[in-house]
Amino acid sequence: MIKIDLTDKLALVTGAAGGLGKQICMDLAGCGADVILAVNNSVAEAEKIAMDIRKMGREAFVVSGNVACSKEVKEMVQKAYEHFKRPIDILVNNAGHYREYGHITEVPDEIIDRTIDTNLKGAFYMSREVGKIMVEHGTKGRIINISSGAGHSGRTNHAHYCASKGGLIMFTKAIALDLAPKGINVNSISVGFVDVGRFDEGDLLTVKKDILPRILLRKPGKPSDISSMVCYLASEYAEWITGSDFRIDGGEAAGRVPYEY
Repeated sequence: MIKIDLTDKLALVTGAAGGLGKQICMDLAGCGADVILAVNNSVAEAEKIAMDIRKMGREAFVVSGNVACSKEVKEMVQKAYEHFKRPIDILVNNAGHYREYGHITEVPDEIIDRTIDTNLKGAFYMSREVGKIMVEHGTKGRIINISSGAGHSGRTNHAHYCASKGGLIMFTKAIALDLAPKGINVNSISVGFVDVGRFDEGDLLTVKKDILPRILLRKPGKPSDISSMVCYLASEYAEWITGSDFRIDGGEAAGRVPYEY
């Protein structure tokens, strides 16, 4: 029987206070890992999650900062390293920005910058700093980037978001080449329509009605559908997997879905 055991591994998860980030943190801890919760403005919520992780018998530590700022990323990683006094084994670049949208002829600079900076540059900065420590300590680490189906196909009024997630997939492949000689595996997960508890708010209800008919399994995913893959990619069972992107989307990527079947 396969049992994922991450005992004594140290994981850093960005965007740790969100619905998906929380599930990733909890499941990594459930597999035995100690967890660093990296957040920007959600420190109080992250501390609650950290408390739950400690109740599981694992260590948890919260660091705060903006992943889009290289200086703050360095500070977060340094604080985590000083706290645990050991290198990070698993990095999950989960922080993302999505909710702002705009037509290509009208989308303002600040939305483009905020989206690209968080989704792509944030993963770049964090991977650079954590990767540096992994290499220095000879850690056979794992870097897992949370991308999106929007990185594979366009979305109306979301050119900036699609570009950021498509770039993240190619970034994954490129740094997998850089880090493979050091024994560090890098993969990405392209997430489909996952219900993190916010999809009945306002106009998102309309989005839900539009997307579900395109999903082969006719239902949204759960955060645990994604976190289970994160744990697998972080484990010994993924030793021979690197430079790959995994689409978890209920079959949306399979092709045109018949209305009834």
